[in-house]
Amino acid sequence: MSDSIPPPSVLPATAEAVLTFLDSVGRRSEAELYLRLFRELPPESFAVITAESVPISAQGASIAEQLRFLADLGLFAPIVIGLFDSARSRATADRFTRRLASVKLEANIYPMNARGVADLARTDLRSGIVPILVFEEEAEQAIDRYHAVGDLAAALASRKIVVVRQHGALGANVDRDAELAPQYPLLMGRNGISVINLLAEFELLRQSRLLNPDDLTLLTSIQAVFERVQIQSLVFNVTGPFDLLKELFTVKGAGTVVRRGTSIAKTQSYADLDQSRLRKLIESSFGRKLKPDLFSRPLLAAYIAPEYHGAAVIEPSPIAAILSKFVVDPVAQGEGMGRDIWQAMVRDQPAVIWRARSKNPICSWYAWQCDGMVRRGVWTVYWRGVEPDKVPDVVELMLARPDDFLR
Repeated sequence: MSDSIPPPSVLPATAEAVLTFLDSVGRRSEAELYLRLFRELPPESFAVITAESVPISAQGASIAEQLRFLADLGLFAPIVIGLFDSARSRATADRFTRRLASVKLEANIYPMNARGVADLARTDLRSGIVPILVFEEEAEQAIDRYHAVGDLAAALASRKIVVVRQHGALGANVDRDAELAPQYPLLMGRNGISVINLLAEFELLRQSRLLNPDDLTLLTSIQAVFERVQIQSLVFNVTGPFDLLKELFTVKGAGTVVRRGTSIAKTQSYADLDQSRLRKLIESSFGRKLKPDLFSRPLLAAYIAPEYHGAAVIEPSPIAAILSKFVVDPVAQGEGMGRDIWQAMVRDQPAVIWRARSKNPICSWYAWQCDGMVRRGVWTVYWRGVEPDKVPDVVELMLARPDDFLR
């Protein structure tokens, strides 16, 4: 993996303009990170985009403009029309082809059930042409259409299926303080549910009746695709027609990320871990070098995400478990993996104490997770599950801890 995308001085002017635009909806560093990851994939593996007929018809100009932005960044994706309702999908595809032509994008239309459709799409994408794949009118049952999209993603080795629909994110009408279970809040964003981990949350969501019928039907169909397509890294992004770029290029996104879910590994010994990968994750997340003695200190537990995309390191103390390090790489943050690690930790640790530098961006998230906090100088001390009379001891203990990083 290269360390960075080309600097602005060697980026095409159009690509630089798009990155400048993305800087207005998120951090430019996030856009550059995602762009680097997308560019490392084969041209046909960036994403599969499927859209409702209504936004394609009503907001087609905006969607076409966003696809033009992606093309300026060297990114092309097949557009699937008719997933939700195949009636008049061919006429919609014809109109959208003209929209693309107005922003100087060439497109070809193919029936979704055409022989070798994945190969046709691959050839177009490698040539900078947008393949528009159409479900013919009432030719397939709804669940078969979802299976076909999953099969297309598998054939193209795509890691992302983007669903563009008029209502945008799932759970747009769900209360921001809604809980799936006691002490298990939904991860909410500005437009609805931000992240859904199907492994842990599908049944909870189904039983909670928080989702409206359309949202639950879509989520159930996505679950069926995951059961059919065994690509562990595959994610769905459900977003609105005006938010495609923001959903793709920012950590917070603008819709709902739906992922299969992962099992978080737990160990009570550093000897069981790849210490080099853990050190690299921590140092890259904090931007500082660790002191050599971190892995020689007592360990109560470590919770590790697959491929070391995130970790929580817990040390013992006479008062409560100390959360020594909580780190998640940026891409995993956007997929909600931090919440998976956190839930695994709090299930095992009824009382946890920790600290963070008061200017750390994660402090606002920590404030949501804790029972209480105290700011002292550069540090904010947090606690969860601690008796009130122990709080002064918690603050004293955490403020006395040495810095784990070299100056």
